[in-house]
Amino acid sequence: MGWVHCGRIAAAPIRPRPTIFAKTYRRPHSAPLVADSGATRSYGSRLYNGRVVMRGSGRITFIAGGLLVAAAWIAGTAGLPEAYWPVVEVLPELLAVLLLVAAFRFRRSRLAMAAIIVAVTNILLREVLVTGETAVVHNGLALLSIAVPINLGILALLRDHPLQRPGPLLHIGAILVQPWFAAAFLRALERDPVSGSNDGWLVLLRSPHAALLAFLIAVVFTILAFVFRRGTFEVALLWVLVASALALLSHRSPHSMALLMAAGQLALLFSLVEDSYRLAYHDQLTGLPGRRALDETLARLEGDYVLAMVDVDHFKRFNDRFGHDVGDQALRMVADELALVGNGGRSFRYGGEEFSLVFSGCTPDQMWDTLDAIRERISERSFAIRSPKRPAKKPEQAVKPAGPTKSVKLTVSIGAAGPSNRATEPEEVLKAADGALYKAKRRGRNRVVIEGVRAKPRKKA
Repeated sequence: MGWVHCGRIAAAPIRPRPTIFAKTYRRPHSAPLVADSGATRSYGSRLYNGRVVMRGSGRITFIAGGLLVAAAWIAGTAGLPEAYWPVVEVLPELLAVLLLVAAFRFRRSRLAMAAIIVAVTNILLREVLVTGETAVVHNGLALLSIAVPINLGILALLRDHPLQRPGPLLHIGAILVQPWFAAAFLRALERDPVSGSNDGWLVLLRSPHAALLAFLIAVVFTILAFVFRRGTFEVALLWVLVASALALLSHRSPHSMALLMAAGQLALLFSLVEDSYRLAYHDQLTGLPGRRALDETLARLEGDYVLAMVDVDHFKRFNDRFGHDVGDQALRMVADELALVGNGGRSFRYGGEEFSLVFSGCTPDQMWDTLDAIRERISERSFAIRSPKRPAKKPEQAVKPAGPTKSVKLTVSIGAAGPSNRATEPEEVLKAADGALYKAKRRGRNRVVIEGVRAKPRKKA
């Protein structure tokens, strides 16, 4: 069967596969969504959590970080004019101050730690290692090339906390005192050059394979952390590791190394900007764009368009009966279906159990099949409620269910409208769509009402 795209017949779109962390899973359309009425996380909640619906998290940071590191490498290879050297030398430290202020404000302890690690590394490269004796410089660079990826890799395993807590402060203190412990370690290695008892340590330090292995292990930990958390910080941390590896392992000039360190700091800054954007414009529960994004989209609308309001039927009753945790999973399921809307539509979380759909370049009489298909898909989905007596962990051997499993279905009512003589502005059209939604409620729910369009008869099963 063809798919109507604003009056044009096209092939039915292929629905994308729902993402489970880094893997893809083809969920049969008839498969029930599994939910827990207790506090444990179920398979279904993992499938419909915010990180799953919020596809593309970290994409801007990944692109920007790659471009910054590449630009720093090219600029360092080509050579900068001497007039820029004084600024470039201290740029990583200046960016670190900015990142520390932002980390304190946004409670991002890992961001502060990463910025301090990069700044301290740049200071050591500029003030100590480059100007010292040849043997000390060689051993110091080798030790720094191992210590930096270890410190950055540890951040991938931690979680963010407010910066003023004792744990983050102690961690920052440990980072700051490491150069003195490293200096003492190097002096101990150089103290007895005749006996050769320290030759093994020196060979290990000076081996390029040791530093490369440390960077590779840190990169693996960072990628695994991103797979499970889907955070922008992990993406930025990956580019910080790349920039640090290029600076420490390629034996470049001090100004080239400072440029790469600055690129790492800017990648961290981009991750914060992207996170702030998503917090401001996306709903954390469902991952859909939120009310602010809807308002800005409405302000840009012109010409033909259709606005639709979607409301989950009897959601308060559902929430009171099964609890807020299960209710949140139900909203995620509805949001996941709305995110796959066809006809070029965009879905938004309006608030509570209400969602909004925006179709640009369409007229109301073209939207019936699309909106009714959304309603039908959601009404056909099974939502399984497991017993609260279900064990928190999966037993090694199959056991008889601890309680009954209830299977319920959710329905939605949809109201839509387009510009008319009585509603010319997008805000007025949205109110008209909301009025059509209440008509759908009054007519029995689980139906579509489009302002000014006669309802089509439902297909018989």
